[in-house]
Amino acid sequence: MSRLTKTAFAATALSCVLALTATAAGAVPSSQTGTQTGVQFFTGESAPWTASTVGAWGNIPTASVNITVPAGTTRFLDARFTAESLCVGDPGAWCSVRIVAVNSAGTTIELQPVASTDYRFDTPGGAEEAHALERFSPSLGPGTYTVRVQALRITGITQFTLDDYAFTVGLVEP
Repeated sequence: MSRLTKTAFAATALSCVLALTATAAGAVPSSQTGTQTGVQFFTGESAPWTASTVGAWGNIPTASVNITVPAGTTRFLDARFTAESLCVGDPGAWCSVRIVAVNSAGTTIELQPVASTDYRFDTPGGAEEAHALERFSPSLGPGTYTVRVQALRITGITQFTLDDYAFTVGLVEP
């Protein structure tokens, strides 16, 4: 390999490393570690549900469970949602889903990684297809929480329908 070729190769490799570093620097990592799942909750629905509003999070019926963190302890949640999804509308728009925990004071906590409307659960085009989402909570103190899945139609979406969905929540000891 000539000296010019080696220099060009080294410059290309350095450019790739810098590009990856810049991409990783914009990411916000989050993590949790647990010893065991103490309790699991399961719910599902075979009837289709369609989001009725644009630009506002809507609670998906029956994709909700109530959990209690025992006094004197902390727990975190591991939550999974799967559904057959149909997202119809402008090609640049999308349909979003998130999982939240609402405490007894009414405070909503979006589970991690927090993406808000940036999470594209589905995009327009094609027929119904299977999609999934898994999230985890920060450490939760003692109390009662309602854990639920919410859906959002971004502007430009004319229909967002979820069918045959399952929702699972595990209460994990840190």
